[in-house]
Amino acid sequence: MFDNQAFGNFDSLSDAELVKLAKNSDEGAFRELVVRYLYLIRSVAAEYKKSGLEPDDLIQEGSINLLRTISRYDPDKKIKFLTYAGPAIRNAMMDLISTAFSAFEQRMQSD
Repeated sequence: MFDNQAFGNFDSLSDAELVKLAKNSDEGAFRELVVRYLYLIRSVAAEYKKSGLEPDDLIQEGSINLLRTISRYDPDKKIKFLTYAGPAIRNAMMDLISTAFSAFEQRMQSD
């Protein structure tokens, strides 16, 4: 039987299994998680389209936070990766919007 990892086929693995592999420097598992969660990042970014920020900036922030989430997630705690990653991604985007708004306010006050 062929090894899924050798051929980059991670479809049958759970998110928790992929996180374990990604933490052990398996780039294929890491990429699979990013592909699986790009829909979530894009949908959260779409919710904030009226924030004044570029959608690509929000997507980038969500993607960076997904990478952080992978490194911090503990599959042994019995919480689904989606449950852990979703709020983390949303909070990262909200922090970016808040920071951008604060910078804008400061600029307006100094003019």
